[in-house]
Amino acid sequence: MSRTFLCPDLPERGPAVLPAGESRHLATVLRAREGDEITVTDGRGRLGTARVARIEHGVAHLEILAVARAAPRPAGRGAVATAIPKGSRADWLIEKCVEAGVDAIFPVLTRRGVATAEGASRRERWGRLASEAAKQCGRAGLPEILEPRPLAEVLELTSSWPVRLVADPEGGPPGSVPHGDAVVFVGPEGGFAPDELTAMAAFPRLRLAPDILKVETAAVLAAAALALRGAP
Repeated sequence: MSRTFLCPDLPERGPAVLPAGESRHLATVLRAREGDEITVTDGRGRLGTARVARIEHGVAHLEILAVARAAPRPAGRGAVATAIPKGSRADWLIEKCVEAGVDAIFPVLTRRGVATAEGASRRERWGRLASEAAKQCGRAGLPEILEPRPLAEVLELTSSWPVRLVADPEGGPPGSVPHGDAVVFVGPEGGFAPDELTAMAAFPRLRLAPDILKVETAAVLAAAALALRGAP
């Protein structure tokens, strides 16, 4: 079974119980049986191997065989600070950026953007999408998705990140992203406003493609550029 299951209370060894939703998927969708081995994560950087001990009243009881902490990425953490499109396009952006490996997503409210601050229910949906995408990819850690904030606040939140870049068709190639914890700022399809660009004037520009992209496409390409740093 290639899917990774979330087990928040993950012991080093011994018995454990999957949460209701995870148990239901294991039992009814994948039709797991006693003795099957699965991969589990606590969502905080630890991956483990477990054996299904029994499924009782819809609850999966496991025997944890081994747990290890995932090795940190040598190139550093990666994040996108991105304008958010409306509706399902935003959901797609969240899901695909997580699949591409980002460690954090900073939704940005920009002057020319179409999205406004999202309600709690929408952010909870983003969290569920991110969790499902991370488990599907076998990631040991769940990415952080912050609430949408104005650009000025996101700049303050990311002030400690050593590498900050702005997506720009006139910038340097994707392979030019340096190592270190890095954030790529992605504007709306109308572009960042002049005062927003002034606030980021010191940030290197990063070319993701030769043409203008939809915001969700640009965000995913930024996430890929971060993930591929140092790749052969």
